[in-house]
Amino acid sequence: MKKILGKLNLGSDGIWGDVNDYGEQEEEKNLRQSIASKVYGDYLEELRTHHSIPVMDREIEKFLSQIPNGGVVLDIGGCWGWHWRKTHIQRPDITIVIVDLVRENLFHAKEVLKEQLKNKKVFLVHGNACSLEFEENTFDGVWSVQTTQHIPDFKSSCVEIYRVLKKKGIYWDYGFNNASLIRLIYRLFRKTYHLDGLIDGRFFLRRMNDSVVKIVRETFHSEPVVGYSEILFTPDLGLPIGGKESSFLGNLDSNFTGKFFMLRFVARQCAFHVQKKVIDERQTLRANG
Repeated sequence: MKKILGKLNLGSDGIWGDVNDYGEQEEEKNLRQSIASKVYGDYLEELRTHHSIPVMDREIEKFLSQIPNGGVVLDIGGCWGWHWRKTHIQRPDITIVIVDLVRENLFHAKEVLKEQLKNKKVFLVHGNACSLEFEENTFDGVWSVQTTQHIPDFKSSCVEIYRVLKKKGIYWDYGFNNASLIRLIYRLFRKTYHLDGLIDGRFFLRRMNDSVVKIVRETFHSEPVVGYSEILFTPDLGLPIGGKESSFLGNLDSNFTGKFFMLRFVARQCAFHVQKKVIDERQTLRANG
């Protein structure tokens, strides 16, 4: 890990790195900082209204099954780090590096991941996804959940992720889906279904769309596999059912996750999975004539 974290300084708070320039995300950083300043007695109880824990736990299992023995994973926007709370049991051989734009989020991750931090299997980094301070070909996998959808310059973050991934490394990213049926329900109730841009001048959100998939395709020289998740879990409609860790409905919901075309009309989340494919320079020259 010394090689991976070599460009970063370790703070007295146990967190590596320090972001000084937030660019277009300065206002959003301030908003998230104020949220992170709150005290939470039960992290999973708080999370269950924002994420379906059983659905994402199942997705983590699938992701980890693709990571080689002794692999290193980068989590972009890992926030409280809750996705990795079981890795010391599931995959004690892997190491996780969590990057988040808001340092205060990582203070909470220290509470959630005490065991992994103690065993030096998780490292917390205060960093910017658009300018990652890691060498090329470093990580076996990159995982991100509802983070890149808040980055205005997605292309820069995608290029950075490609750069730090090893050849044949995988990148799995989850964001809000543009669900046409749910959009219709919003319209019927005269509610705003935000698609792309700033909310109240502070909070940027871009739902998954064709331009995002195109950027991934062109950056990775490979066709992303698009899938859908959180079908029953609809907190935006006031129905956060199935969010609890041990929820029967949540476990049922996790079985609905997939590529089935009809899911795109109702799913809360859309994800893409892609593998890094390196194009040989000679092949590129031949392709360009």
